[in-house]
Amino acid sequence: MRYQRAAEAASTLLSQASRHLLTSNPLAMPELRRAIDESLDWSLDQPHRSDVFGPTFAENRANALGFEVEPGGCYATTADKSELATGAMRDIIGAGMGRDAARWFDARTEPFRVRHPGRGSNYGARFATAVDGGGLVEAQATYGWTKDLTGEFPRSIVEMASIAEQTLPGLVPFYTTIRCGRSAGGQQITFDLTQETSFSALKPLMDAFGLGHRHAGLMTLGAFTLGARFSLPARTSTLTLLRAGEKVEMRLDVNLDALPDAPAALLPLLRLPMAERPGSLAAFDRWLTALTPQGFWGPGSVTVLSIRVREDMPARLAVFLRPISFEPEEPEMGVAEPETATDSEDSDVRMQAAAGEFAAAEMPDWRVY
Repeated sequence: MRYQRAAEAASTLLSQASRHLLTSNPLAMPELRRAIDESLDWSLDQPHRSDVFGPTFAENRANALGFEVEPGGCYATTADKSELATGAMRDIIGAGMGRDAARWFDARTEPFRVRHPGRGSNYGARFATAVDGGGLVEAQATYGWTKDLTGEFPRSIVEMASIAEQTLPGLVPFYTTIRCGRSAGGQQITFDLTQETSFSALKPLMDAFGLGHRHAGLMTLGAFTLGARFSLPARTSTLTLLRAGEKVEMRLDVNLDALPDAPAALLPLLRLPMAERPGSLAAFDRWLTALTPQGFWGPGSVTVLSIRVREDMPARLAVFLRPISFEPEEPEMGVAEPETATDSEDSDVRMQAAAGEFAAAEMPDWRVY
């Protein structure tokens, strides 16, 4: 396994998972197969970060197979990553969702394709997709976001960013994601939490977006799954906002690799809240089984824990998986323990998010927005 091409390992895992989950095979789409092959064109025995490819699970889309890719891994420049991610998503969206959607995507990604010297961040780009039994559900590209780019966003996004920065100290623009679904599209923004933040400190921001009644549920779920932790150290978490029509969705992502004293036995803590939602629990167990390679006792390490809320939806969980074949060291049999991220890796790992976490039907229509 250690001497496979990364693209081959990812493709094998996705094909296996699609059979178990009864979704379409992502590799059956030529544009998506080519995107994976070009983006992960290196050998697993070469030095690499462990977050360049990862499947995702989200309660609200439990029957879909989602995954995220960093194009080029450690060997591509930020410009190369942006070009690879944009090109891959343009082809996939055009083939799977039509020309109108592709034109909308091109318009939204123009600020990241036509950069001026010194603008943007060193983040580069990523892309993510999700498929279900009917084929492609969503495709998205993620780019580094700095304040000098904010003025080129739609006004509703600029206003949302301004409200967030006024109501929660320590927010710094981190990245933005352009998402396109079967019938709708949208843009979300993500902030880095640069100072220690308690769950209770999120209440004013949630009040400002009409989510105050969901605060108690988010705080309870977060504290429970993180082992009775009620605050998040600086630069271990990100906060994402998406305007879905008149409503705003909020997602809190916690980087478990960077979190001091992260729960050693995370899976039982994740399964307990879902026990109240048998459908979600069964889907989560199927997902874990589907992503476990033959001969191993587990699929790998959960690296990012996400909690999302919306006015009409209580707190729900999502996770990002580091597959066992992408672990930086030879893993022992079973689910590997999370590694400790280095400072240079920290910002890249923190951004991980669950692909396809927002239903396309809930986004503003890309044909008019």
